[in-house]
Parts: sequence; structure tokens; C-alpha cells
Amino acid sequence: MSKPFRLLACASVMALGAQPAWAHGYELAGRCEPQGARVVRCTAGIDGRPVPGARIDVVAADGDAILLGGRLDGQGRFSFERPAVPFYVVIEAKPGIALDIGDEEIK
Repeated sequence: MSKPFRLLACASVMALGAQPAWAHGYELAGRCEPQGARVVRCTAGIDGRPVPGARIDVVAADGDAILLGGRLDGQGRFSFERPAVPFYVVIEAKPGIALDIGDEEIK
């Protein structure tokens, strides 16, 4: 087998092996919005579909404590009372697929 043919064969095998990663890519999107003065509701989805059961944590901005934890409901929502301290929200749909939303983004 010639060297150029071997290189082409190896590149083809590598491209075929990588296809499932491209085909199974995920995009997690979410937002948190105030629901009145004291309540925040967060929603999240992957490729436009809700992710029921995704993990959500409300974390003190200084990183010292998880203030509240839970799971998104069947519509991909979670509501909580706004903490008195600066905070951010972490939503994890799957291992390695997560997003952070800072309290300054909640308007």
C-alpha cells in the first residue's frame, strides 16, 4: 500500500469515527427571570427542548456555599426565592453540559 493511500485511508477512518460526536452535539440554553420582587424562575433546554430532571444549584457568588439545589420540572423550569446575598445559578443537563447565570443577568 502506497504512503498517500495509507494517509487517505487513515483520514477516512478518523472522519467516520468522529461523525457520532458531530451528530450528537448538544447546545444547552437557559435563562432566569424575576417573577415579582422575590421569586426567580429559571428555564433550560437542549436544542429547544426542555430538560426535565437537570440539576440546578443556586450558589453564593463567593463560591463558599450552595444556597439551594434541586432539579428542573417536566417543563424544564425551577423557581426559588431570590437570596439576600449575591449569587449565580448553575444548570447541569448532563456531565460536561452546564451553564452559569449570574444574578446580574436576572432582569
